[in-house]
Amino acid sequence: MKALALGADRAVHLKSDKIPEDPGSIARALANELKGLEFDVLLFGKKGVDDDNQQVGQMVAELLRIPCVTQIVKLDVSDGKGVAQREVEGGSITVEATLPAAFTAEKDLTVPRYASLRELVAARKKPIVVKDVQLPMSAIEIVSIQNPPPRPPGKIVGKGVDAVPTLVRLLHEEAKVI
Repeated sequence: MKALALGADRAVHLKSDKIPEDPGSIARALANELKGLEFDVLLFGKKGVDDDNQQVGQMVAELLRIPCVTQIVKLDVSDGKGVAQREVEGGSITVEATLPAAFTAEKDLTVPRYASLRELVAARKKPIVVKDVQLPMSAIEIVSIQNPPPRPPGKIVGKGVDAVPTLVRLLHEEAKVI
């Protein structure tokens, strides 16, 4: 709804009765929906918060046979090109891609403006198309999920400067980190 209030032309909700385990299944479902549509830019988040993978945007781009630039922090689109900036250790990289293209964005790529009350009301009147999709066969299967082992309890070795010799001895003898 918020995207419609901010100017999106239309909204489509792809709905499935099962939770996909495979990012490839999600990518194939999205690519199938996008085939035949005209677009210039596909924007994806850097990674999914549910499974922490960083694959769907790149997979959709590959399935649609369009360029993909990942982890961008800035994007300028004009004259049939997207010029994106990526931050790397110690600097940045500027990448140019012909459109249509896909981009995966870092969290702070942009801060959307607030929609006005009039835009929010108008967005409620716009339809959201809900499509049931059959996700393609998953290429992976989750066999098991376990919580990490519990941490050992912490140890208080004293207070202030008097605790430093004991702490150094324990880090050296017990923890073996120094």
